[in-house]
Amino acid sequence: MATKTRSKAETSAKYEKRRMEVLLAAARTFNRLGFHQATLDDVAQELGVTKPALYYYAKSKDELLFACGRLALDSFAHALDKTSDPDASGLERLTRFFRLYAEIICEDFGRCLVTTEPRDLAPASRRSNIAGRRQLNHAVREIIREGIADGSIRRCDERALAIALFDAFNGIGRWYDAKGANSLAQILDQYIAIFVKGIAAKR
Repeated sequence: MATKTRSKAETSAKYEKRRMEVLLAAARTFNRLGFHQATLDDVAQELGVTKPALYYYAKSKDELLFACGRLALDSFAHALDKTSDPDASGLERLTRFFRLYAEIICEDFGRCLVTTEPRDLAPASRRSNIAGRRQLNHAVREIIREGIADGSIRRCDERALAIALFDAFNGIGRWYDAKGANSLAQILDQYIAIFVKGIAAKR
């Protein structure tokens, strides 16, 4: 019995490892070619397998895109958890989160999410994707409200500020090149400085 259980666990782990390789190949393909232009043949070529081999892990581009987006949203949730500090001000939490957020969207799954739209997905997947994006937006708006309440962020429309921050930082995921003149850390320092100067409350 123990041998069968171990064998089943090993098979499951092997499947999940391969599935992640498939999703990574899909994300890289969508990022390189664009979701609408990319085909399952392109994904298979990126992975070095035949297209029929992909069907064991996903039946369509929609499934692949949705799964890639889900992984990115999970990473954002972990980033929010990392910024949960009762001793930090709202402004400190906000800047910490967007540093982590920018790092994620410059990776394969995060970049795949911010360079596609919910409308690219089938209806059922679209609803789930929108719900995940909305949950993230509301969490950031809550941090902004806390910053206003503790006096670290000047009074503002938290919805407008959240939209502005996401729009600005999402742009990094679209154009950032690790081979460029500035490192991601340097770019983030500049972005954070610009926004903190604009939203920090006067002391």
